Amino acid sequence: MRVSARWAEALPAVLLGIIACGQLVLARTANLTPWKGGGFGMFSTLDHGAFRRISVVVDAPERSETIEIPESLQETAGRAVNCPADWLLRRLAAEVAARERRHDRPDGRVTIQVWKTEFDRATLHTEELPLRKVSFEARDLIGDPPGQP
Repeated sequence: MRVSARWAEALPAVLLGIIACGQLVLARTANLTPWKGGGFGMFSTLDHGAFRRISVVVDAPERSETIEIPESLQETAGRAVNCPADWLLRRLAAEVAARERRHDRPDGRVTIQVWKTEFDRATLHTEELPLRKVSFEARDLIGDPPGQP
């Protein structure tokens, strides 16, 4: 009985350690902003949503333009900026393509690029660095579910 009481006391610390390790791994491997996924690195960096941006380009035979992210897609775009994983970028592209179709605009390809701002430690000059760039053919996005795969 005594072992289970000790385990119960240690469980919160063990869980916190697991969450912290997972967040650190995702920040290093999946470009998750350290401010998300537990936030264990949030005070050590300025790499968060305010210093990241996303651009969406729609290419079609009759047009090629960078579009503004509409209000209806802000939440999805925000998630993709904070963690530019393939499934989140694909979801945003599918929602952009569906919106373009609803507005009767051609949508051959959707290209999404996520950028982050880096600061020079000595001069504090900024530089935008690309994190991810992906392109999806709109015809491949038709029928994609709105949620995670």
